[in-house]
Amino acid sequence: MRKDCRAVYSALCLLLLASLAGCRSCRPKPAPVAPGVDAFQTSTAPGQATILDFGPNPIPAGFFCPGSPPFNGKIELRGEALQTTPPGVAGSSDTLVERLQEGSFSGGSATIPVRVRALQLTSTNPISIPCPPPKSPTWRLVVCACGNQPTTNIVAKVDQDCGCGHFDGSLKFKTCLRFINDGDGTVVGPINQVVELKITNMPWCPKPMQNALQIPGTFSVKDCDGAEVSLSGTSNFFPGPSCPDLEPGVDCWTKFASLTHCHDGPTPDHKHCINPVCGKQRG
Repeated sequence: MRKDCRAVYSALCLLLLASLAGCRSCRPKPAPVAPGVDAFQTSTAPGQATILDFGPNPIPAGFFCPGSPPFNGKIELRGEALQTTPPGVAGSSDTLVERLQEGSFSGGSATIPVRVRALQLTSTNPISIPCPPPKSPTWRLVVCACGNQPTTNIVAKVDQDCGCGHFDGSLKFKTCLRFINDGDGTVVGPINQVVELKITNMPWCPKPMQNALQIPGTFSVKDCDGAEVSLSGTSNFFPGPSCPDLEPGVDCWTKFASLTHCHDGPTPDHKHCINPVCGKQRG
């Protein structure tokens, strides 16, 4: 009988040790994701440019001016820095997405409703549409978010030991396309389009990497019609970085160099550079 007890005792010890060993890899439940905004800049890197293709649905004849031909070409787009109050708080970002509610992790994931609140793009190069004087034959396209935007969801999970993770979902939003003539400034449009972007396995972290863009407190951004839209700042959800990016010494400006936008400063040899991820300016 004593031998049997020892066997049962040994089995219980092994079970306890196995349980403790398993707990070493257990992660505490992550803190909820607070509401806030995420700032993005449209990529112009080779192979990643945003292109509007009017081939399937050409712009009809007479749209730009009486007698103008239909347009069925492609237009490449680049981002334009959003106009904010205070100025420059969103860096050179051209898109703002708002997380509307707190996202609590249940069953390993958090479902978070999101809405596009600002978008400002323009054509990289003008298009040529012949029109009689005083109009110029060149036109540029401006694209912005407009109207009551739909709400979609992202689903975030924490799958890295440092507390970072990945998220999936979609962004569905309404845009207005307007063409501006380079000669007399005539504006034609808008053409309304609904856009849906799929998000797959994008990394995120609950805190930013060193020198990343953060928007403290509330701010406002101008919409398509110049009206001010009030938004809260960033919170504890930063798309883009993963665990290695949070390590000391990782240079945000080097990692996201392709997103940096520079303009002339007080003197020709002193430039100001802004990065939508890194945020700070440097000369």
